[in-house]
Amino acid sequence: MAVINSISSALDVIKKSGDTALKYHAIWWLGKNKAPEALTVLCEVLNKDNDQTDLGGYPLRRQAARSLGMIANPQAVPSLIQSLDSTDLRLQEAAILALRSINDSRAAPSLIAYLKAASSPKPMEVLIEALAAFEIWEVEDLISPYLNDSSKRIQGAAGVYFYRMTKDKQYLKIIINNLSDQNAFLRQSAAFDIAQCHDANLDETIATAELPNNVKMAALKQILETYIRESNLASSGKLISDNTIQTLISKIDSLITDAFQGNLPSTHHVKNNSTVGVSPLQLTKQHLIKLIQQNPVGHEQLLKTLQEDEPADCTQICAACLENHDQDIRAAIVQLLYYMKCTQAAAALQQVIGLEIANHCQGKIRRVALLALGKIYHEFDEGQDTRSSIQSTLHWALTEPDDWGLRYSAVMAYEVIACEKPVDFELFTDSNKSRQTDPIIDIRMAIAESKTSRARSSFIPA
Repeated sequence: MAVINSISSALDVIKKSGDTALKYHAIWWLGKNKAPEALTVLCEVLNKDNDQTDLGGYPLRRQAARSLGMIANPQAVPSLIQSLDSTDLRLQEAAILALRSINDSRAAPSLIAYLKAASSPKPMEVLIEALAAFEIWEVEDLISPYLNDSSKRIQGAAGVYFYRMTKDKQYLKIIINNLSDQNAFLRQSAAFDIAQCHDANLDETIATAELPNNVKMAALKQILETYIRESNLASSGKLISDNTIQTLISKIDSLITDAFQGNLPSTHHVKNNSTVGVSPLQLTKQHLIKLIQQNPVGHEQLLKTLQEDEPADCTQICAACLENHDQDIRAAIVQLLYYMKCTQAAAALQQVIGLEIANHCQGKIRRVALLALGKIYHEFDEGQDTRSSIQSTLHWALTEPDDWGLRYSAVMAYEVIACEKPVDFELFTDSNKSRQTDPIIDIRMAIAESKTSRARSSFIPA
């Protein structure tokens, strides 16, 4: 079986292999790695119709469209427009999403023509979203019926379209109603609808919604990206001092530090319920004990350890973290280690992060584990191997993973380290900065550098 580990090997598979599954993987790989050299070949795949399945779909063409969207080269626009004539609804959808990602105005007339065409059905949700993204307001009469569509997701897309056009809050109500729907998938869709409204004042609506933290983070990230793009704040100094950016970054920071996805009551929530003085460590212990009591088999010793007033030895807790397959319990253990600042936990935390195996653990847990390493860094003596190991983990987390949240966490961890005491290493080197392609990571690095610079100036030599 051919190994796909380079642009040339992926292109070779597409041109020569008869294995559809392998060709699909090669097309995906080229998109994931944003290979500009693949543009011509991917457009050729997109325009061919020899991969049709028995069900009538074109899997290779669909993936070619998705990959072209990831590469985002405007030269692909004509081929993507041409694919809108396909009979494959999912291919049409992938092409529209790709055109939106490329964001070339040449696509606008074709999207209007596609909307007006008699062919039916159409992927209306993504089409309306694309029309809003391109600010094509002259088709409002054709979009207005979809405000009352049988599909709530299409209603939400139409709500975004009209809210962006008018800023009339009656349309926002449609989206917010979806955000409180019993259907979890609809709530998630509504969160991204809100993110597409281009209104940074809606951040709290997302932050307080009943959603997984990963979804909240992604939606807030989208809001922040739009705000930065549209704010015309040229210098990094203006960016990091902007109140809206500070607020959004603060909300993302809070979500990064929460491995529970909202299952653990915040200290703010507890205070509102008249239970004052409960620390995050105590809250986490209580939450973990409750989880174990619901599933006690094999956790008897851990439960006994946790029920002690102040567990001084976290050996049992670290062992349970590595051995436990219950992700809720594991998340609670990692959160507990974060608050305990236990030096014994360093090796366990690094294993959870997965320096060698990048995806063996859920992202939310890995992010908090990384932050925990930042908190305990100064608990080790200078020159100790553990310090060097933590530095290596931070460097890897900043530069290698696809998980932007983990890279964001690396920035936060370094900020904690450098703001507490002077450090003898620099995470934000020019080479590390040059590897960043995410504007949110860039702005978070600028904020961290600003804070650590102020901290260094305040350190008084012993």
